[in-house]
Amino acid sequence: MKKLISVGLCLLMILTTAFCLTACKSRTDEMADQEIYTEKQMNKMKNKVIKCINEQDKEGLKKLFSKDAQKHIEDLYGKLDQLIGAFNGNKIESAKGLSPAFEGSADAQPLHIYGDYDLKLSNGENYVIMINICDIDDENKEKEGLYRIILLTFSNEEIPENLKIEGGKDEYGVAVYRLDGATK
Repeated sequence: MKKLISVGLCLLMILTTAFCLTACKSRTDEMADQEIYTEKQMNKMKNKVIKCINEQDKEGLKKLFSKDAQKHIEDLYGKLDQLIGAFNGNKIESAKGLSPAFEGSADAQPLHIYGDYDLKLSNGENYVIMINICDIDDENKEKEGLYRIILLTFSNEEIPENLKIEGGKDEYGVAVYRLDGATK
């Protein structure tokens, strides 16, 4: 009888340990899946933004913005003209960045994704672009989409120490920053 109880307890401990390890692994896998998902979504948006800029497609760029952002960004067309105009007809040849950051998840909505990219232009210049999207918001579908683009018309190495980017990362907007301190 003692052997049967010992065997039963050992089996119970093995099953409990296996369950705990499986639960931990699934949470780790879930986080890895979330990172992969956010990276794919941001890469899709980044590629669409770059295509619109390279083709000087202001209307296409406008359509990438969420309906809510389109309502709240004052003079959106004018700001998109300034954004596209900052490239002076040069094409974006490459955009490199780290994995995007995110807040929220498919379960803890909304899911906001933030990406910063170093751009290499056809004329050899380097710019930085910051793209913010709301990818999932089941309670407010009008907020899904692009909601903020910031362009620095200089490289990361040239960023002034006193550079202050207006607004918080969750605010709507389109802004172009130049080294001379002017913001459009």
